[in-house]
This record gives sequence, structure tokens and C-alpha cells, in this order.
Amino acid sequence: MSEDRREAFYHDRVRQSGTYYEGFDLPSVEILLSLRYTHDVLQQACGPYLAQHGLSKSSVNILMLLRHGPGGGVQLHDLGDLLLVSRANITGLIDHLEEKRYVTRVVDAQDRRARLARITKRGEALLDDFMPLHYRNIKSMLQGLSEAEKTTLLFLLKKTRASIGRSVPALEQSAAAEFTIAQ
Repeated sequence: MSEDRREAFYHDRVRQSGTYYEGFDLPSVEILLSLRYTHDVLQQACGPYLAQHGLSKSSVNILMLLRHGPGGGVQLHDLGDLLLVSRANITGLIDHLEEKRYVTRVVDAQDRRARLARITKRGEALLDDFMPLHYRNIKSMLQGLSEAEKTTLLFLLKKTRASIGRSVPALEQSAAAEFTIAQ
């Protein structure tokens, strides 16, 4: 498998400059770069057909959560937590979907202060048209991997996320201590 120009550029620079810094671990840095680059490649592959349908990855995610979640709707702050976006971002996303009449906001019967987002029939119809295309595209993008490779990759990505999650508290403490020392 050959590297493209951007991938080769960053990997060369990391190999050349990384050893200058204490704590440098080439395999770890290469994994990070590869994950970020893979994310970019995926976004570039999905972006055009999402845009043709007037969608973003977050708006598709919201519509799927609303359609396949609780029937009464989902509170906006819960959507924000599930999507890992700020409250302001979720409001903007819902505003956009509401303008297109894919989503509606309603008062939560359990908590009159809260607002629920609900998918509309128009939003459901959009998903019915869009999701088969999306799933075909995903399958096509990953056709170069065997089922065993997909299983292994999925396992390794989950393990990577768990490793990162366990290290975050230590990273925050370490960074705070080093910043205090440096001042």
C-alpha cells in the first residue's frame, strides 16, 4: 500500500524532528497521525454526497438518533451529550433541521422547562432515501478489508479509545504540573 504525498510529508517530518523532543515515541505518533488522516480521508469521501442531500455528518446522526430513539423525542441537551458538541452547536443543528422541516421542537411533558426534538415524517422520508446510499457507500469504502480485518480493526479502535480515555486524567494533571513548573 503506498502513501500519498500528504501522508509521506508528515511522516517524514515526524521521523526527522520527533527525536528532538523528550518522550517521543515514533509508533505512537504515527498511529495518531494515521487516525487523524484516516478521519480526513473519510470526511472527504462522504462530504460530497452528504452535501448533495443538504446534510452534515452531525445532522444525519441527529436524524438517526431521533428516528431510532425514544418515540417522544430526545431532549436537546441529551443530543448534545450523544454527539459530543456544545449546547450552542446542537441548537444551530436543530435550527437548521427545523428550517428544512426534518425536525420539530416540542415541550417535554415531564419537564416543561425542557425542549424535545422530534423527527418529522419529512425527516423520516429523507432517511429512507439517504441511508441505503450511505450504507452502500460505507460498504464500498471498506471493501478492501476482509471480514476478519474489519473485526480486528474494530477491536483495535475500541482498545485505542479505552487507552486514550484512561490516560486523559493523567494527561491533565501532568500538563498542569509541567505548566506550573515552566512558569
